[in-house]
Formats: sequence, structure tokens, C-alpha cells
Amino acid sequence: MPWPTVVEDVRCARPVDALTAAAERADPLVVGSHGGGPVGAALLGSVSRGVLGHTECPVAVVRS
Repeated sequence: MPWPTVVEDVRCARPVDALTAAAERADPLVVGSHGGGPVGAALLGSVSRGVLGHTECPVAVVRS
């Protein structure tokens, strides 16, 4: 299987809006999360939650 194409797309916009727009041409959409400590590691951040609620493609949340 060939490696997927990775696209770096930098925009000046609210994060959820920019990622939702990028998700229209992504499969999957990969977003980062810093975790926020022991309790935060069990939860998604506001951007990750917002993207999951507004996209139809698969979303991968990658913790730093």
C-alpha cells in the first residue's frame, strides 16, 4: 500500500472552522491534542470535540 499524501495547510481562521473546511477534502483528518494532564488525557479538547461534531470523514486525534 502506498503512503498517503500529507497536506500542510496553514490558515488564519478559528481552528474548528479551518479544520472543518479541510475535512471536506481529507480522509482521514488528523488533529493534535496536548492532553492537559492526567484528567485531560481522558477527555478531548474543545477543538477536537468541535471537529468531531462537524465532519463526515474519519478523524484521528493524536496526543503529543
